[in-house]
Amino acid sequence: MENTVERDILENHEGRIKQLEENDQEKEKRLRAVEQSYLKLENTILQENRDTRQLFQNTMQNQWDLIKSRDASTENEKTRNYELTKSKLERRTELTMKLLGTGGLLYLCIQSVLDWISK
Repeated sequence: MENTVERDILENHEGRIKQLEENDQEKEKRLRAVEQSYLKLENTILQENRDTRQLFQNTMQNQWDLIKSRDASTENEKTRNYELTKSKLERRTELTMKLLGTGGLLYLCIQSVLDWISK
């Protein structure tokens, strides 16, 4: 009887040890799954961080390009207005110089006066 009790105790211990080993394996599987999930989450966060940083850099670059373009456009507008004003002034000056330089206006005035007198 003592032998059977010891045998039952041994079998009971053996069963409990097997149960503990099975539970330990299940816990190991769950722990590995949690670790893998953590690594996936960490990689996702790092990738999103890179994407966000790249988007921010691209946005800043586009803003700088727009600012430079706006400044260049303003500068071109000022240059064009200056050149237009300069061209108008040059044409007027040239026309005045031609009229006065060739004596055409003076001639017309004298001719008009002589025609008026002779009538």
